[in-house]
Amino acid sequence: MKKHTFLDLFGAPGGMSKGFELAGFTPLGMVDKFLDGVNTYRKNFPKVPEQNAVAHDASTPNFLKIFQKITGLKEGDVDVIIGGPPCQGFSTIGRVKIGSLVKNGTRTGRSKNPRFIDDPRNNLYKSFVKFVKFYKPKAVVMENVPGMVSYKDGAIAEQIVNDLKKIGYGNTDYNVLNAADYGVPQNRKRIIFIGTKKNTEILWPKPTSDENKITVGDAFADIPKLSLPERGAKLKEGIVNYKKLSDNSISDYLKFVRKDSPLLHNHITRWHRDKDIQVFQSMEQGMKWKDLSNENRKLIGYGDGQAKCSFNDKWKRLSTEQPSWTVVSHLQKDGYMYIHPTEDRTISVREAARLQSFPDRFVFYGSRSSQFKQIGNAVPPLFAKAIAKSVKKILS
Repeated sequence: MKKHTFLDLFGAPGGMSKGFELAGFTPLGMVDKFLDGVNTYRKNFPKVPEQNAVAHDASTPNFLKIFQKITGLKEGDVDVIIGGPPCQGFSTIGRVKIGSLVKNGTRTGRSKNPRFIDDPRNNLYKSFVKFVKFYKPKAVVMENVPGMVSYKDGAIAEQIVNDLKKIGYGNTDYNVLNAADYGVPQNRKRIIFIGTKKNTEILWPKPTSDENKITVGDAFADIPKLSLPERGAKLKEGIVNYKKLSDNSISDYLKFVRKDSPLLHNHITRWHRDKDIQVFQSMEQGMKWKDLSNENRKLIGYGDGQAKCSFNDKWKRLSTEQPSWTVVSHLQKDGYMYIHPTEDRTISVREAARLQSFPDRFVFYGSRSSQFKQIGNAVPPLFAKAIAKSVKKILS
């Protein structure tokens, strides 16, 4: 039986693509303007022709024609288009602020049912719709932030559904799913849109039970201890040997991430100040900035006061007993939101990738901060795999 093909828009570094590939789909290409992420994609999807992983701003005028010329992909070649177009007309306001303004009823000056696709800040979303309209895939999958559901009573989410219906995807629906329900050691809620031409039931993946949630401890169980780099030290590749585990002690999750990878790649972290390490040593698992003594806050450089509020989410120690909180791209600038649960340091690139469910054979390229950014922006592969399996059922 021929495998279904797919195209990934805004797909660097390839988390969503990896999930669809794991579910049996064949990748044909991708688009993203983040060059490091595109290079990572090219290295990890060697069967995709290099020119088909296009490093380009998709909002450029006539980009669709440019893409067709570069890749040679024609209408009918693509069975599914997937992606998460940044929607700046929505997201730049800030999800927390949006929620509070809507709840208070103080957000005014805009129509109750805005034409989302007409907002000039949403050119990337428009490009996504143009690709779908031209290639006419059998199904469409779009991922975005869950705040869309609450903003303006869901008007933006409904507008996206209507935009897809107008170009032939009359059977379109959305749902908010949590990656932790699908084998990912991370609480990461996202809104998922699925659209098809045929009037068949939209199937959503069934979540696992609470007892089967993968924790940070599960994800880090076999990772060797890591010594901190010296200040100003040259970036190392971070290739180390695995911790040896008996067949009886290795979990299904570790079997998945370790499969076909003889070494652990990207196991690198940041240099830390001595006083930061001293504070780490005082923190129990699950502790946040608000739980620190004023003495420790002053040691870091901030006393009690305004910093108490602004730093609550910036200093947090992971717990081995729970899934991680959401891994975000800001990890590239500040790792103190992800302090290792048992070692006095912030997490490594590979540990962040483990929290996102990337297989260890998926290697990241670019600077250390670039690698963190790629991981924070990615769709967790196991989350994408669960969605892809549902799409496969819909198509068949």
